[in-house]
Amino acid sequence: MKTFLLPLLTGALVLGSSVSGAAGPESNGAPLRPVGECLVTQQVLDWGVVDHRRLVVKTLGSRYYDIQLSHRCPNLNRRPYLSFRDGLQSMPIGSGRGFLPGTGSDPVTSDGRICGDLGDAVVPRSGIRTGLDLPCDIASVRRIDRRAFDDVFGKNSREANAMLDASPSVVRPRLSR
Repeated sequence: MKTFLLPLLTGALVLGSSVSGAAGPESNGAPLRPVGECLVTQQVLDWGVVDHRRLVVKTLGSRYYDIQLSHRCPNLNRRPYLSFRDGLQSMPIGSGRGFLPGTGSDPVTSDGRICGDLGDAVVPRSGIRTGLDLPCDIASVRRIDRRAFDDVFGKNSREANAMLDASPSVVRPRLSR
């Protein structure tokens, strides 16, 4: 029995090492996404609704974000408050207590970061917490500059969308090794 397991384990190790090496020299152990560039929800200062599928957000530290939703969210314009939900946090229905810190949260982004992961959502809220507020799933989150954020206001949704689509993403320069 032991002689049968040894070749099987050796084969699994060889296969695992060849798959991990297939990523090439670009990976260098870098994360799949720059977590430091994600939106930290506790730092949101201001936001603007572009249309039913897009909004812009300003956070502390002069960081600006373009958030695109995966579907129409008509409550963005109807509700005066927004909250954000991490994709792996459970959402209590009808409890009115809110989220318990650390319960079911993503271990990488447990400080309330929204990166555009599966299940991340914007939740438009009324002034009364009923637990029936429907989340709007986030398709993507990207950093933009202050000018792009400021230029959204005062434009109609078609012009604002075109301007945001044309604006480049803010990318922090990588340090060379």
